[in-house]
Amino acid sequence: MPDDEVRAAINRIHLRHVADDLSAASRIALPLFETMRAFENSGLLSAAKAFEEQQAALRSALQPLGELQLASRLIADSPLLRDLGRSREAIATLQSRFVLPDLGEMTRLVDALRSSRLSAGLVGFAEKTTGLRQAIERMNAPWLDSQNALRSIAGLADLHGIGYALRNLAAFDDGLTDALRAGLGDWRDPISWPPEIFTDLEIRTDFYTGLGFDHALTAFPTPAFEEGLDISGVRRDPPPLIIRYEAPVPASDSEEQEEDLARANLAHDWLQRLETQLRAFIDERMTQAFGTDWARHRLPNGMYDQWVEKKRKAQHAHSTNRPLIAYADFTDYAILICRADNWREVFAAFFGRQESVRETFQRLYPIRVDTMHARPITQDDELLLYVEARRLIKMILGD
Repeated sequence: MPDDEVRAAINRIHLRHVADDLSAASRIALPLFETMRAFENSGLLSAAKAFEEQQAALRSALQPLGELQLASRLIADSPLLRDLGRSREAIATLQSRFVLPDLGEMTRLVDALRSSRLSAGLVGFAEKTTGLRQAIERMNAPWLDSQNALRSIAGLADLHGIGYALRNLAAFDDGLTDALRAGLGDWRDPISWPPEIFTDLEIRTDFYTGLGFDHALTAFPTPAFEEGLDISGVRRDPPPLIIRYEAPVPASDSEEQEEDLARANLAHDWLQRLETQLRAFIDERMTQAFGTDWARHRLPNGMYDQWVEKKRKAQHAHSTNRPLIAYADFTDYAILICRADNWREVFAAFFGRQESVRETFQRLYPIRVDTMHARPITQDDELLLYVEARRLIKMILGD
């Protein structure tokens, strides 16, 4: 079966429409099987039947959506995925590729990384810490791709470099900003968002690649990626929620949905907390500079009326009185901050460059859209969220 058909089938997975008693693996496998059934006229029926017979074995082999996407990326060019009847072999092959290196192998890999100068910008930050090797040795989940060991060690070292830089440099320091572009890509120019990236994870991955995102940062099985985020310090506790600017959103009543969309739900919580901090920061700085009625005079054309109308509707429905900025759209923040007079008189001192503001909010935008619509996000998205949230919160709170 052609690789593009496999990737298309994988990206049609719908995690919410499955039985509650299935494991996370089978919740991926069953929708994939249903997708293949829809293609019976194109000759996929026999492959689907073979896949169904292997379902029980796949339950113990498959990991959540992030790892299935990883499988499609790492072995899409392999003949293993040209026939869905061999999916079990493909997934097992993927899993067997990832190992925990011993101390001797670790030493060799770190030395090889230094010699190769791969990802020199971020690795350079990582090497400023005396505990890089010790931090990597703390990994308990298999993370090293035995078929591309140097890429794995470079990706993990880059994660530690990002963590070091976030801890030790100013949030919008030029050195940090430039180094992050080496790993996360260059998002400075205004982006016209293709609608497909919000519904097709494969297209979104390719879109990020076009911006320069280095997928070595996220090319790990999910348990190893999550460990890497925590050990490197890229992910810490989420920012505090400021109730004055946003009411808490209750968790979903669906246990199935909560489990299936765990990564998206966590990202939603982070974004909601981050937005309350952003609103408070903007409101306080603008009030200090221009008084409590700043929004009437300092918003771009039409934005003030939009906020007022949304507040009116919300008060009519819920009788809640929140600051006017609580009704801003996510895309409003960068526009407000970068308005020429606001920038010159208030925000330049915090962000340094307008292009850095655009870049940060554009990196967060696809995640914001998908989490608001309860759609899955990728490990690439998760990394972008934690990095940019850390930068903004560090700037706002002086962390």
